[in-house]
Amino acid sequence: MLILFGSIMPSASVPEFNLYDKAVHLFCYALLSLLLFVASLSYSFTQGSVLNRWLTVLFLGNFLGIGIEMIQHILIPSRYGDLMDVIANNGGILLALLIAEFFKGHEAL
Repeated sequence: MLILFGSIMPSASVPEFNLYDKAVHLFCYALLSLLLFVASLSYSFTQGSVLNRWLTVLFLGNFLGIGIEMIQHILIPSRYGDLMDVIANNGGILLALLIAEFFKGHEAL
């Protein structure tokens, strides 16, 4: 909810590229992805396969991230969709997956 709320709030001025903003995207999507990863461990279709877990988290994270960027671009007057935000979101997703798999332990695909 925090990601959605922060993403759809109108903004008076949106900088073209702000490293802090991209770090916030990375951190928020890493946190979201860790939660999705933990949730995916309880579903039977993702329990036995690292690939299924990764694809599930990647799909859900990207669905939310790209959807929010499209909403910003189309529906919110003072906001715009940004490809660099999507890239930062994916960086957070991948970072979270690597960290989660490291702490979960190694298993065969």
